[in-house]
Amino acid sequence: MKIYHLSTGPLRVNSYFLVNENTNEAIVIDSGENYKKIKQTESDLNVKIVAVLLTHAHFDHAGNAKKLQDDGAAVYISKIDAKKLLNEQNLASDFGRTFDYLTADHTFSDGDILNICDIEIKVIMTPGHTDGSATFCVGNALFTGDTLFLESVGRTDFITGDKQVLVESVKKLFALDGDYSVYPGHEEFTTLEHERKYNTFVDYD
Repeated sequence: MKIYHLSTGPLRVNSYFLVNENTNEAIVIDSGENYKKIKQTESDLNVKIVAVLLTHAHFDHAGNAKKLQDDGAAVYISKIDAKKLLNEQNLASDFGRTFDYLTADHTFSDGDILNICDIEIKVIMTPGHTDGSATFCVGNALFTGDTLFLESVGRTDFITGDKQVLVESVKKLFALDGDYSVYPGHEEFTTLEHERKYNTFVDYD
């Protein structure tokens, strides 16, 4: 498996392609808002997007999901956040953005193991940014969405956000054995060991 990264949309969401080089199939984690850029990357990599995994339902992460679903990709999101793809809790209207509502093809819960494109993905529910936010663990990589950033954490002032719940979610990630590469929903990559040492936001509880 190879990981490819691009930034999409005005809010510079990190979108990730997980590619099975044997089958030329790809999973997109957080499809962002720039559909043309996602499709151009699909073409450049000579892969077929078969699934979209959403860390949460906010418009900047899920904005392309309906278009990619229409292209044949299966959309996955947590059971809790699935309803936000169908209402204004995706925050698009709050930011003056449009959003194509959709019903996810699959939902997941904490501890579920997804096997897509022969890639094993463990779901770790990490609420706080939204009540249905998830982190995806793939090998030694964590795709944390808007839960954990480089020396920071996600906002909790949106609907269903909760600061104390987010702190507990980050501590849940810190409790994992060993080190992991951390691929967040915005800005720079980091590692779990770096965040254990330098992320001071978990101290505000």
